Amino acid sequence: MLKNTVGAAVAMVLTIAPTTFAQTKPWELFLDANSSAACDVINANNAQLVLLTATGQLSIVTQTDVTLQDTQVDADGFVTFEGNPAGAIGFATDGDGLRSIWWMSLTGTVVDVDGFTGEPTQTNKLPSEFVDVACDACQFWDDATVCAAAPPPEPPPPPVTVNLCGQSIQIPIGLTAAGLATLSFVRCRRRGISTSQEASPQPIDG
Repeated sequence: MLKNTVGAAVAMVLTIAPTTFAQTKPWELFLDANSSAACDVINANNAQLVLLTATGQLSIVTQTDVTLQDTQVDADGFVTFEGNPAGAIGFATDGDGLRSIWWMSLTGTVVDVDGFTGEPTQTNKLPSEFVDVACDACQFWDDATVCAAAPPPEPPPPPVTVNLCGQSIQIPIGLTAAGLATLSFVRCRRRGISTSQEASPQPIDG
């Protein structure tokens, strides 16, 4: 659970989706406690980022994926850069009236990320000034296979119907040829014995 109160104006609550939510990607998925929103993109003034699960670092995914090695996000959602406080991340309402995740300064304004150093700086913009805000990181991540949906499992093949000594028998595909031959021999042998018995003359008393 990530919880922070940012400044006096913005209260943000972040909840990391549990592992049972089937998030298999290398970044965190967040659930909004105040809506049904589930997002994994962290928006800044000039970039989109994700929170890497393995390291707790932020990674820019807007163009080429670049991990901000000097960032760290703690369990309460507060961000540090080079060990110094650098705002916090959390859900806020954007200009479309939707809930999305933001990297904000401690006064509640959106952070700008330096394109060369990754250093965050404060702007005078609010999340409500942005429209068409990203929520799904898969549209940005360089390795598309990370987000590729697994193909559905193929249904088992239908059994094969064979004719053994005049009887139609359904045989699973996995049955070996040797087993099939043995089954054929046994059934035919038994059928032959039965037929022979039926054809044999019965003894007559006296």
